[in-house]
Amino acid sequence: MAAQDFTLNGLFGVEGLHVLITGAGTGIGLYMAKGFAANGAIVHIVGRRQTKLDEAKELLETLKAPGAEIHTICADVSDRQVITRLASGLTRLDVLINCAGIVLPDPPCNHLTPLPELQAALLASPSSTWSDTFAVNVESPFFLSVSVMHLLAASPTHGRIINISSIGSTMSDPATHQPAYQASKAALNHLTRLLASKFRETGIRVNAISPGYFPSQMNDPTNPKSMLARAKELVPLKRGGEEEDAAGTAIWLASRAGSYVHGEVIPLAGGRNWA
Repeated sequence: MAAQDFTLNGLFGVEGLHVLITGAGTGIGLYMAKGFAANGAIVHIVGRRQTKLDEAKELLETLKAPGAEIHTICADVSDRQVITRLASGLTRLDVLINCAGIVLPDPPCNHLTPLPELQAALLASPSSTWSDTFAVNVESPFFLSVSVMHLLAASPTHGRIINISSIGSTMSDPATHQPAYQASKAALNHLTRLLASKFRETGIRVNAISPGYFPSQMNDPTNPKSMLARAKELVPLKRGGEEEDAAGTAIWLASRAGSYVHGEVIPLAGGRNWA
């Protein structure tokens, strides 16, 4: 039996790990990339826009610890052929973070909308909204995870998959009007458990993080009507999520400190998931 190491680096160390993060050009994916880069990981950031990736890499280079590396991969992970090419270009992977996600606008309505208008608004949700949302938020994590499972299984520290869900996956707030997005994130929660079950003999741990209100393209902090701007009113901890909250939770799940967590969906919402 290996000697126990209860030091911070022994428990939470991610130095030298090869980490791939989709949707890492901005928002929560970038926050997590910052945490891994600052702690010595080899970080591969994936996104659809090379300009955003270049900006993110420039920032990460200023934060990275000695030994850390930053690589960019411009790819649309909603395309299975692109996923196949992405996976074939990797030679080692210890941690996969499926963070890429989209939310598309639907006609606004809530529980107080009169029935005829409510029905009309819900029926006006385009079929493309559902197919595109599920392609990115559910299919992409599934096919990318399966495409790299051989690399994760070969990881010397055992591979880890972290899916980024949302409190919208479990909250049924009638004031929101994002049915396709919320349904897709609920599907991602179950996909997390499904993959954990399928991969159990490989040593790969699969978990999800379910964030609340973090600054992102989906949650503009400058918009006074955004959930993030109303966090003090809505969240029991009286604030929105911060970059360190996202990075710290991902590092915990990726490190030895989280090695006994498997098939779980971790709320990261300041208590908003139950309040």
